[in-house]
Amino acid sequence: MKLIKISPIIALSTLLFGCQSNDFNPESKISTITDAETKLQKAIEDKSCDASYQCRVISYGERACGGPSRFDIYSIKTSKQEDIEFLATEITSFEQAYNQKNKAFSSCEHNPAPQTLCLNKKCEVIKRE
Repeated sequence: MKLIKISPIIALSTLLFGCQSNDFNPESKISTITDAETKLQKAIEDKSCDASYQCRVISYGERACGGPSRFDIYSIKTSKQEDIEFLATEITSFEQAYNQKNKAFSSCEHNPAPQTLCLNKKCEVIKRE
């Protein structure tokens, strides 16, 4: 039996290149709503998918009348769901605090969540008629 020697550096680099890169660090400081929104947009910018089950909708923010202020779509193929949910919760907390402090008011109309599908290997919103 012939043994093949593999350099530890080659073995380690092979393992590292196989890992999904995600620049988001939940421990990093989020001191403003702008910080949270910027991190969220960066975390969901790649909407690549192989199948529709990978496409998700996240609701976040807080309208003064209740309910989320906005929705975004993302792919669990390229984003960690836990990170997206964490950032959405942070944004919602900032908006809740703002609304309470400023006695804000808003429209009370119902905004339904969008639906999404994987079309041409990208998560897309389905247009409602």
